[in-house]
This record gives sequence, C-alpha cells and structure tokens, in this order.
Amino acid sequence: MLLERFLTEFSFDLSVFIFDIIIPCVLAMIFGGVIGLQRERHERPAGLRTHTLVCLGSAVFTLVSYLGFTSFAGLDASRIAAGVVTGIGFIGAGVIFKQGPLIKGVTTAASIWIVAAIGVSLGVKLYYLAFTAAVLGFLILSILKSFESRIIRTPNYHLKISTASGFDNIDKILDTIKEYSHDIKTKKYEFDPLSNIKTYSFYVHSRKPDFSNKIIEKTGKIEGVTGITIN
Repeated sequence: MLLERFLTEFSFDLSVFIFDIIIPCVLAMIFGGVIGLQRERHERPAGLRTHTLVCLGSAVFTLVSYLGFTSFAGLDASRIAAGVVTGIGFIGAGVIFKQGPLIKGVTTAASIWIVAAIGVSLGVKLYYLAFTAAVLGFLILSILKSFESRIIRTPNYHLKISTASGFDNIDKILDTIKEYSHDIKTKKYEFDPLSNIKTYSFYVHSRKPDFSNKIIEKTGKIEGVTGITIN
C-alpha cells in the first residue's frame, strides 16, 4: 500500500516535465538574463544574476500556482502570482538609493518589475506575451535613453576649474560635479608652466536650476581650488 502510494506520488511524465517545467524555466532564465545583461553592461546595482533569478523565481511561483493548486476546489490559484507582484516591490526598493539630491536606481527597479511580469507570463504559458515584453523591455532600456537625450534638451555647461600645481584631489571635484549633473560629456586637463596653474575643463549636462550656484559653492570649498568659471 505504501509503495503503491509512493509510486503514485512520484510518477514521472516526461512530456509534462519538458513542456510544463523545463521550457518555462529555461525561457525565464533567457528573457531575464537578456534584460539583466543590459543592466550589467551599464554597471547598475542589479545586473545579470539578479534579473535572471527574479524572472526564474516568478515563473516557478506561478507554475506552483498554475500546476499545483488548480486541482483543489475552492482555492484561488492566482493568489501566489498576486503575491509575486507585491513581493517584488521589496527587491525593487532595495536598488533605489539617494545620492545627494538625485534619486538613483528607479529604472533598474522598474526593470526588475518587468522581468517579474515576464516570469509570471511564462508560468502560465503566455509565451508570446513574455517574448513581446522581453523585447520591448530590452529596447526601452537600450534605445530610449539616447532618444530621450536628443528630444529633451538638457542644459550644457562648460566648467573651468583652476587649481594649484600640486593639486591632486581631482576625484573630489568629479564627485561634486556628478552629484549635481546629469552627465559629464568630456574632461580636459591643461597645465601652464608660466603661471604654475592647472586647469580642468568639463562639459556637463544638468537639469538642476541651481547647478551653477551649487558647483561654485561646493568646489570653492575644496582645498587647492583657486578659480571657477562656468559658461
């Protein structure tokens, strides 16, 4: 009796194993990995492994709901999938952080959210939906930023910061500029042996309305800085 029940509980169906388990899980790893690789290349706080695991985990939880509870009368099989949507918010919140006046990681949190949705789609075998979401998500992360920077004009600033010849704390200047800027396009360095002055030039994008005042205030306090010009 016990052996018969054991064999019944652990009966193996190869077609069910391949089509209901292997294929959704492998696709979750692939789709999550594609978006995660894009985040990894841009050195974001959540990269390849995180996105792959989130997508795979979402698919597994949904498969448990889809395959494990549909046979029980009176049970709502969608509750586990709904819990995935709620729980993924905690992971997303973990990659959002404040750096000075800027909020970083929101796009990465959104990418984690979309790979969770892809995993849920794969868990209920909506393969075309999952594929479409993965392709669109990848394109949004890869292409839309450059398109956005062309359409939405960001103010450009040319910074010239003069220092004494012995100044070697350029990292502190860079950290200050990055704190208030959207992007540093180019950096140049010049040294005038006659005046014995170093000049650092930066071309910067920033949407901060008080960018100039903040940069002058912050960099002016750095020891060794002798002059600041912003155009």
